Amino acid sequence: MVSIAEVSFIKIDRYYEYSEKDLVIEAYKQIETKVKDYIKPDVVIVSSGYAESIGKSSLSAVKLSSSLGFKGVRTFRIENGDNGGPSIYTAYSLIKSGLAKSVLLIGVDKFSDLASKQLNDVLAMNLLHDHEYHLGLTPHSYAAILAKLYMKKYNVPYEYFANWPLKMHDNAVENPFAYLRFKTDLKTITSSQLVSEPLRIFDTAARADGAGIILLTDDEVAKKYTDTPVYLANVHGAIYEYIYDLSLPSIRLALNELKYTPNKNDIIEIHDSYSILAALELEELGLGEKGKSLLELDSYQINYSGGLKARGYPGGATAIYQLAEVVMQLRGEFPGKKAIGESGVVISADDLVTSSYISILKR
Repeated sequence: MVSIAEVSFIKIDRYYEYSEKDLVIEAYKQIETKVKDYIKPDVVIVSSGYAESIGKSSLSAVKLSSSLGFKGVRTFRIENGDNGGPSIYTAYSLIKSGLAKSVLLIGVDKFSDLASKQLNDVLAMNLLHDHEYHLGLTPHSYAAILAKLYMKKYNVPYEYFANWPLKMHDNAVENPFAYLRFKTDLKTITSSQLVSEPLRIFDTAARADGAGIILLTDDEVAKKYTDTPVYLANVHGAIYEYIYDLSLPSIRLALNELKYTPNKNDIIEIHDSYSILAALELEELGLGEKGKSLLELDSYQINYSGGLKARGYPGGATAIYQLAEVVMQLRGEFPGKKAIGESGVVISADDLVTSSYISILKR
């Protein structure tokens, strides 16, 4: 088995005075405090989507590993845009195969160093570069089209999507690590700034700075570090680049490989980059009726962190936060809204869920 011995992360916020290295060091201090008799890991993996484009730094994994005092440790970075799922898959694979007994998985990205116009340009590079980026398109544009298709197909008004940010902000109020810890209401959401019609700012995820760390080990090492390990039972991913309709094939393909069907007793964190994507993910997971999933949110233990919408969206570190939060829920240690269950599901994806990785966790 692959065990998660310990997790740590900092509050998502805008840390204008700190570098990526500073954020990682702060998160790492908690690991050193929590884990008894901690020794250096066999491998350090860094999940960061924008180290070059925003941080203007190559070899970032080597620099971050060195800043933590590691020498002689295999170190590398995995870049998959906002989808940190491949870094989880790699760490899982290294331990499952026996190539490593312990892996320190670091997630970090820092968005506050850029103005919104510059940041949108960076994020647009996630689209097909040969024509979409150069035409000035952004992920917002595609999400807006999906929302319009959904409204037409299921005959729902825009207000239907407001159910998602309402629930996420309610959840985030209880999470001390969340970026947007405030309640909202229907009028505020539906009258907020228009981003790409019909999407408004409350339909989008809040990008900010964050750093999180997960210590994964084999069972033997886990026994030395913790009495309450959580097991990473399986991880799988898939890509499906083009979105032609209101399905998310990358999620369906990953679920088929896992041979797992999520249920309403699972503790679930999904990648809610937009309200419309939250609806489509719930429906692809089989948790909600198509066209009605956002009316049934009290039926799921979903994004009790507040999700990307309100906990915040730290780029390539997002999957690390999601995994860590579900681990804490399974241990009964999450400081926010409490979930109850013996298993968890984490959906890690990019903005438009063309690339998905699904992690299954067990007590």
